[in-house]
Amino acid sequence: MEVYVVGYGGWISSPHIGYTSVFVKTDINLLLDAGECTYVRMAQCGLPWPDVVFVSHRHGDHILGLPTFMLMARRQGRRFSLLGNREVLEAARSLAVITGVENTLQYVDFVEARQEMVIGGTKLRFAKTKHPVETLAVRVEHGGRCVVYSSDTAPSDEVVELARGCDLLIHEVSGNPGQEEEAHKVGHSTTRDAVEIAKKAGVKLLMPIHFYIEQPTVPPGISLVLPTPCGKLVL
Repeated sequence: MEVYVVGYGGWISSPHIGYTSVFVKTDINLLLDAGECTYVRMAQCGLPWPDVVFVSHRHGDHILGLPTFMLMARRQGRRFSLLGNREVLEAARSLAVITGVENTLQYVDFVEARQEMVIGGTKLRFAKTKHPVETLAVRVEHGGRCVVYSSDTAPSDEVVELARGCDLLIHEVSGNPGQEEEAHKVGHSTTRDAVEIAKKAGVKLLMPIHFYIEQPTVPPGISLVLPTPCGKLVL
């Protein structure tokens, strides 16, 4: 299993780090979230076309890159499966119409995420997170390895259970220690929260992601993998 960082910023963040997006290569090419410019950043990283694009929720920094994938699918004669909850699938269809690319919808297979799915030899499990709109975290398992992507969430027992015993937890960090009250009110976590969740879940590695303008300060207590543009991790 190979994990590539496409972007690691939140909706309000440095333009140099992109919006949070992760590419996971197993026996399928799986893109986790697609904010603005995700297609361009993937190309800059030399990544292949995704078989599946999972969009965790309908907030702009996770979904606004979809029309470009739709347009390129039509232009290049490709397809991809769009995987998400019902809100995401409805928003994606509306987004295609709003941006004038509704003639690309035939190149997309719209697939509603179930609690557990198998695509090829890759197993996917999902859990709802704590966020203002319905949001899904995802666990990806293949070849005895697993990675969990939290997407946007306040501290969640469901995410802890989803990540239980995994090799890598990619968890959002939208604030620093001491900012918990503010972060939790809007459905986000701090770096301290992410470390505690990783420890509770017993994961081997934590990758903090979804940075805001302020640089994250990560407390000790867990083995870290820091995201870098086009960074690659082999599990």
